[in-house]
Amino acid sequence: MKKFMKKLTAVALTVGILVSMIPSGRVYAKNAWIDGDTPEKYTNRVTTSNDLTFAPTVRTNFHAGSIKALIPTSPKSFIDHNTGVDVSYYDDATSFVFVDENNGYGELAKAVLNNAITQVNGTLVTTVTLNLFKYEGKAYKMIESTTDDIQFMVSIPSSVRANTRDFAMVRINRDGSFTYLTDADADPITLTFTTNYFAADDLYALIYAPHGAFDPYKPIQPIAQ
Repeated sequence: MKKFMKKLTAVALTVGILVSMIPSGRVYAKNAWIDGDTPEKYTNRVTTSNDLTFAPTVRTNFHAGSIKALIPTSPKSFIDHNTGVDVSYYDDATSFVFVDENNGYGELAKAVLNNAITQVNGTLVTTVTLNLFKYEGKAYKMIESTTDDIQFMVSIPSSVRANTRDFAMVRINRDGSFTYLTDADADPITLTFTTNYFAADDLYALIYAPHGAFDPYKPIQPIAQ
């Protein structure tokens, strides 16, 4: 949290226009309102196999160099409803996502993560922190969980992409359990997952496993009538 608060002191809130999709190949300047104080060396955009490039839908600080991008993709109005921004009394109310490296987790979390990886014969790619905040009244207020799942998209690093692998995000829960957040898209170079847990001590791990390993953990689809 100390690292987080230091970074937030550099954030200047300005009025801007949210862009959820940018045409491929287009040269664009980073929108400071969307990107917060994300360093210029990081371009927090996800490009699909079809050359569509997506930007965060709400203000996002990104500091995770081990992956190219991790962005919220649920509509701004949906996220604002889950953070309470839509009913805030403050004019400056804003939903805010924070993504950073997380290499300082303890032995208990390490044991849980190793169990999650071993269970699917998987391999760890990286571990990150994913936090959700409501900024209002010139203060950041952590949202530890939301009623609805919020959707995120990750660029899978080119160094680990392979047709024989499937990817998932593992969430280590506060009670010592873990959850596989499986891929909701069919694109081999992106991972789309949903989650509703954003506590300060959270741990999210991008892993891969042999093709089909995560199928038993995917949500059951309703049968069409």
